[in-house]
Amino acid sequence: MRLSKHLLCENWAFPSDEVMKDDFSEYKKKEESKWKSRARSMGFRFPIFSTFDDFKQALKSASVVDLTRAMDDKIQNRSQTGSIDGLKSLVGTYKRPRDVDRIVSGLMAGDRLPMPIILKGLHGLWIMAGNTRLDSAFILGKKPKVLVVDVSS
Repeated sequence: MRLSKHLLCENWAFPSDEVMKDDFSEYKKKEESKWKSRARSMGFRFPIFSTFDDFKQALKSASVVDLTRAMDDKIQNRSQTGSIDGLKSLVGTYKRPRDVDRIVSGLMAGDRLPMPIILKGLHGLWIMAGNTRLDSAFILGKKPKVLVVDVSS
């Protein structure tokens, strides 16, 4: 299923330019220290994204997928926290803690949150952005929609 058919999905929307810039900036900061080895082990091209425009185009070309628990089990680096309190405790250890209460409130109110980003390589799937949103959605019984970006070539 391609993005153009599903620009707005229950609780999920295509990331704004601001969100994409933030995600790309975080990628660039960790490109050599983390993403290079991840790319090698997961069968991703490297660099995964050369420029912001490359990243933005890759997201626009991504598949929009209803994420099931079975598929979630196959995504590397997912926390799969089982409770909101556990999730708050986890994100409290991040360099840039996420606002779990805001995410939960948004999901409960039907607000549109940026779809998480999953990278697909020759050797599997890796979460790039949206781990906290995915945990929150599963804990609350909401069906997450994600962008799956094939970076295998």
